[in-house]
Amino acid sequence: MAGVFALTAFVFWPAARWLATIAFAREQLTQSLIIVAAAGAWIGYEKRASLRFDPKLSTVTIGWLFASYLFAAGAVGWGVPWLILVGLVAVAGGLVDFFFGRVAFRRTLPLLAVFAVLILCVLLFPVLDWPLRQMAGVNAARFLKFLGLAPELTVIIEGNLPKLLLRVGRQLFLVATECNGFGLISSSLLLGLIRLLYRDARAPWFFVFLPLCIAVGFVFNLLRIAVIVLLAPRFPDHYHVLHEMAGFAALYAGLGAVWLLTRGRADKSAAPAHPLNPRRGQAKSADS
Repeated sequence: MAGVFALTAFVFWPAARWLATIAFAREQLTQSLIIVAAAGAWIGYEKRASLRFDPKLSTVTIGWLFASYLFAAGAVGWGVPWLILVGLVAVAGGLVDFFFGRVAFRRTLPLLAVFAVLILCVLLFPVLDWPLRQMAGVNAARFLKFLGLAPELTVIIEGNLPKLLLRVGRQLFLVATECNGFGLISSSLLLGLIRLLYRDARAPWFFVFLPLCIAVGFVFNLLRIAVIVLLAPRFPDHYHVLHEMAGFAALYAGLGAVWLLTRGRADKSAAPAHPLNPRRGQAKSADS
């Protein structure tokens, strides 16, 4: 078995290292990675009674590792590099089953799904960067105009790369990659997905709440930009601090909104029984 793990590490270590390097190179992706890691720690703590370290080779472990090698072979044979990342998810599934058993695997399966979505976010980041910056700049300008200001948007080309400038009065702001809202959007999406999966929400609710989580991230990014634009003239010597504080506040306010949005209805199982109806208060909480 040691040889199998050594081979697996040899095949998938470059992909894992690339994924970690890309995630930590961008603050937006780092935020999403922290969300997934924190969710894993929280789930591990919640399920600690059933997470017993008991290494044991099973057909499920072999199946997941075999699937991971198939994806790795497909990545090389078909020239589709992202398949190696799908194989990385399969490796994670096999390791959970090997070290903690079938029960732990079933309970952590939603987290593997979230890990897969995180990988998708890493792949989509360079594709969505410019469109998100455009959307953020245009909608921030509309919001600032609604507040009574007179913003102007300009696109310039430097070194074959477009730059989006937002002018408000005498202040000129660069709508950079850090302003595209990808961190807020992806973090909101991942948190909402985790919450829905571990509430065992019904499938239709995913189609309702996940777009709402994305919208929450987008709106709070607009609010972050607006706060920076409005307060920058008042704190000209502390722009960097203002930028970081606004980003921090928007991130956690947005995540708090997602948490409340996906909380579901209050659990009625603990409600006291009505004296004239002994069954009252025993209903299960409904998904929402």
